[in-house]
Amino acid sequence: MLPSPYTPGDVPRVFIGRDKERDQLRDLFARVIAFGEMGGPLTIVTGPRGLGKTSLLREVSAGAERDGFVVAWLSGIKNQPFLSALVGQVSHALRRADIVAEPRRRSRLDELTVEVGVGIAKVRAKISAGDDDGEPSVALHTMVEDLFHEAASAVRDAGGAGLLIVIDELHAPLEPKGRDERRPEPEPLVDAAVLLNAIQNMGGDRRRYPLVVLGAGLPQTKTLLTHAATFSERIRELTLTGFDGKASAAVLTEAARPLGVTWSAEALQIGVARAQGYPQTLQVVGDETWQIAKPNRGDVIEIAHVEASLPAVDEAMGSMFRTRWAVATERERTVLRTMARLPGDVVERAAIAAEMQVDSEDLGMVRRSLIQKGIIEPAGRGLLRFTIPGFDAFVLEQ
Repeated sequence: MLPSPYTPGDVPRVFIGRDKERDQLRDLFARVIAFGEMGGPLTIVTGPRGLGKTSLLREVSAGAERDGFVVAWLSGIKNQPFLSALVGQVSHALRRADIVAEPRRRSRLDELTVEVGVGIAKVRAKISAGDDDGEPSVALHTMVEDLFHEAASAVRDAGGAGLLIVIDELHAPLEPKGRDERRPEPEPLVDAAVLLNAIQNMGGDRRRYPLVVLGAGLPQTKTLLTHAATFSERIRELTLTGFDGKASAAVLTEAARPLGVTWSAEALQIGVARAQGYPQTLQVVGDETWQIAKPNRGDVIEIAHVEASLPAVDEAMGSMFRTRWAVATERERTVLRTMARLPGDVVERAAIAAEMQVDSEDLGMVRRSLIQKGIIEPAGRGLLRFTIPGFDAFVLEQ
């Protein structure tokens, strides 16, 4: 039996689809390469969990490294400050790429890293002490800008293209701690404000900053960032949705192709229909089918293999559903049951309220909480849908 090429819950071994988004991100890198200037404002990739945001960023980051970029990668942690860790990752990335040698004495980059950390600590202390002027100081913004200038210029001077800064899970630090709260915690809010103001200022003098800053997060990420800076509406947002049938089929076939294994048309039809365009489900379908088929090089995965795998696929997806169901409060479960009973993949908020015999505004807090938990997502003004296909059927079974 050949090893399974599918990777449920992990970055796919073969990246498929997202051509439009990849091209848009590559355009940012092309500007840095061609002109030696900043690749534009903060760009964030958003969408529900399991749609491949991290996979997309990993793919374009690998391409950027091949083009001469140094990549500093950070994943946000729920309710935790992140900017000090980010500037540390920038320093680490430069040393790993041999752009900056391990110093015997403190370099300018090290000095700036320390200054930024101390500056952030001072601003947080002010907020904790209850000062009214909790806005980050201009000097702190300037230190972050200087740090990014020194780092990106060092890459350029060494013959590279520039610096790529990636912040995955950008929503996590900024999520309100309590279910009834709307604003992020003060410390990560300061970090976001400093970063956003620094990016804004750098854009005004873009030739000094050969870099690109990317982020990824859940659909509410841009809204959360508006708490840190009112000009956050200028952030460029790329929103991911599920795969179409052609891309879904390619996810299954292209992963198996290097091992000399193919899928029959009938097997593909069943597998694609079961996944309903959800990338993570496609990986589960592929992996569970592979365990049933146990193919050798030259074998064909047939419809019987897929059909035999479906109970295991349902169990794997059910485990994910149960995890999300477990974190919902009883009030939230009532809303989820009502959504599941209503017809269609997209449900009007007003229809949910009417079914529950409550005012639509009374659902605002529950709606926000369910979106933060990644169970539902906005689908337009006044519209909602489940983030994972099949969750509605699971809810009705409860």
